[in-house]
Amino acid sequence: MKTKLFLLMLILALVLVPVLSGCEPAEEPVDEPVDEPDEEPVDEPEEEGQSFILEFATFWPEGDFQVAEGHKSWAQEISDRVAAETPHTVDFNWHYAQALLEMPELYGGTADGVADIATTCPAYTPGVFPITDAFEQPGFNNDNALVASVTMHEAWKQYELLQEEYADVKIMHFWATGPGDFMTNTRVETMEDLDGLDIRAVGGTIPWVRALGANPVSFGMGASYENIETGVVDGLLAPTDTLQGFRLAEVTDYITKCPPTYNIIFMKVMNWDTWNAFPESVQQIFDEVNEEFVIEYGKLRTDYTVEGQRFGVEEHGMEVIELTEEEYQRWVDLIDPIMEDWVEQADAAGLPGDEIMDLALELDARFSEEYGDYGN
Repeated sequence: MKTKLFLLMLILALVLVPVLSGCEPAEEPVDEPVDEPDEEPVDEPEEEGQSFILEFATFWPEGDFQVAEGHKSWAQEISDRVAAETPHTVDFNWHYAQALLEMPELYGGTADGVADIATTCPAYTPGVFPITDAFEQPGFNNDNALVASVTMHEAWKQYELLQEEYADVKIMHFWATGPGDFMTNTRVETMEDLDGLDIRAVGGTIPWVRALGANPVSFGMGASYENIETGVVDGLLAPTDTLQGFRLAEVTDYITKCPPTYNIIFMKVMNWDTWNAFPESVQQIFDEVNEEFVIEYGKLRTDYTVEGQRFGVEEHGMEVIELTEEEYQRWVDLIDPIMEDWVEQADAAGLPGDEIMDLALELDARFSEEYGDYGN
């Protein structure tokens, strides 16, 4: 009996041990790390290179510094950067001195695709750019061409109504002349000396020239040499760089220094179809170089205004006339009514005259503080 009981208990023990041991959690198997095969890099398709040859039209003669040191340097930097940074190329065919488009046609001809790029002056198409006209009025600090250039370009960047004036084209950049003086064949020391003289004037300078007693006559700078030489006009109001760039020192004798009244805006514009044909990488380079050259053009004009007067005096014997303090003030007193008239005319045309003029004065003061000493 005892033997049977012992055998029964042994059998139960052998059966229960594996059952009870199965109640403990089993260890999870540890996966050995498996080396994943390296993913092959996916090559993006290369941008196919394109070659662009752009027709560039300007009214300036080939030898003028605006072309030789302005336009050509701008174009070269774009060509070099596009070749170095993209698979594309950009080159230029040059059309100087109105060879492709006459002065009044440069803006519209570029918008229509006759030229891919042009440099021109809003004042050559009167009435088309009424807001821009505010920046050509007499009465700003107008310390130099650099101040005037940055003022106009920054205003365009900030002011939507100004951008709308140029909706027909892609603006590359603006720049401006800065101060201008009378250059004549007649000695001008007083307001009375101007009485009855025919003086070439454009843009916002016309009312001031008329207020001084002269007869303003408008035509492009390229016609100035012939019109002075043949007696069509007695002189002009312009920056003194023209004495060298347009050879006006050959046909004028006197430089009469003026209050800060003269400021003419220039612009470099591109046809929209030309612009839209560029890859984004090329457009970015254009935009970057354009911003850089607002400053470069302003500096160039400032430098050559000084150089032009030196050239006229030293190479052609021109005489520089400084107004007396009393006479200078007489000329300055004519300025405020002209600015006020402009605001009234702008309001009458449905434009916010005060708003536009306030912006122009604000930017002129700001950049005079920043760049006013350049060239001194």
